[in-house]
Amino acid sequence: MPSADSLNQARALLERGRAGEARDVLAAAMTGGHDGAPVRSLMGFILHELGDATGCARELKEAVRLAPDDGAAWFALASICFRLGDDEQAEAATRKAMALGMDDAHAAALLGRILGKQGRLEESEAAWRKAVGFNPASPQAQRELADLVWMRTGDLARARAALDAAPQSAQIVAVTLRLLEAAGKDAAAYAYVADHAKRDPSLHVLAARAALAVDPDAADTHLAAAPRDNSIARAKTEIETDLALGRTAQAITRAEVLRKARPNDQYATALLATAYRLAGDARYHALYDYDRLVRRYTIDAPTGWTSLDHYLDDLAAALERIHGPLTHPIGQSLRHGSQTMRNLADYPDPAIRALLGAVDAPIRQHIKAIGEVCDYKIASAWSVRLNGGGFHLNHVHPEGWLSSAFYVRLPKVASGHEGWLQFGEPGPPTSPKLDADHLVQPQAGMLVLFPSYMWHGTVPFAGCEKRLTCAFDIVRA
Repeated sequence: MPSADSLNQARALLERGRAGEARDVLAAAMTGGHDGAPVRSLMGFILHELGDATGCARELKEAVRLAPDDGAAWFALASICFRLGDDEQAEAATRKAMALGMDDAHAAALLGRILGKQGRLEESEAAWRKAVGFNPASPQAQRELADLVWMRTGDLARARAALDAAPQSAQIVAVTLRLLEAAGKDAAAYAYVADHAKRDPSLHVLAARAALAVDPDAADTHLAAAPRDNSIARAKTEIETDLALGRTAQAITRAEVLRKARPNDQYATALLATAYRLAGDARYHALYDYDRLVRRYTIDAPTGWTSLDHYLDDLAAALERIHGPLTHPIGQSLRHGSQTMRNLADYPDPAIRALLGAVDAPIRQHIKAIGEVCDYKIASAWSVRLNGGGFHLNHVHPEGWLSSAFYVRLPKVASGHEGWLQFGEPGPPTSPKLDADHLVQPQAGMLVLFPSYMWHGTVPFAGCEKRLTCAFDIVRA
């Protein structure tokens, strides 16, 4: 079969969702001697669709060898190399694609991600500025740029400068709102989105949620003005508004419906638990059974370290190197500190790599202790460094199953519960206010495991010393 006919047949099969058959058509053509860069590029795309990222990279490397001036093939290769964690080749392929005419918003954005992952933050910022220059209306590019400038400088005006110059779409308004809330400007955030909601009714749900921290009664007004829809955002905001205004029975009814529709959405479970607690419903204690579901473990020193203290010293030094001078990220729970920008599994330092192995035994012990029979995988892992006065807002992990806190280095605290891990106090406001109902004292080398739907945060601590922790979300394998 001629190569062109093979390509057309494979494309037609792919369009009908028959990727496996498309792969077989191209494989047969290649075996018959009908090869070339277009065949290799399409085979790479097909393998990507089939979940074979390594095979995709192999075919795309052959495609650029056969057609070294094909900028689109170089860009595709850059994307898959980045996904596979080959940052050096991803960067080289991106720059090659840009030199061959692919110098656009997509290439600049990919370069920004690659450089950010390597910790080359000044270069990453320049790439994201280039992406925004190509497409100022891009919510993704604007969000990435604002996040990076904020984390590097803590300067709100600098972080929102490009956002203010962009077309004020609903997506750009949402990015700006998120930035203002991260900077602790709740009143300004609400005023900003409420003003835009006057001209764009689709923003009323967002305005309602922003109102909860400032004027819960206004949340009802915004929800009444919002177009009716069945969105998850609206459903959650309605429940949050009920909780803030003390409408407990209605909150329970709505939260039970939401949880039934989304049983794996841990935020839905957290809202339901909060409504149960407000109502004095015993079902709260089944969900927040601290004795059974929140447990502490001390890890063993990994192979290669003579003691746990020795390991923790090396781990702390490695984590300090990757935190750098950043402030807290946008859209996360921590305040007055920094969070690593990459999954801990991406970092090559031996002490960091040893951590995920060191927590395996406690995780398996915990899964058995809570009565589950399943395997697990770590969906994501990160490190947090808190400065004096730092803390975590009360939050949950919506996409996890089990969550964690692992303590690497702790500051000396004056007294009381400073720096302790607290559970039970909700993130959104409630009427009446609910306080934490369980506290865990941290210790270096200790791992705390708990359900991802549990509200948790950190009691602020004073002093100048910094605190280092790691955390990860666990899902069923």
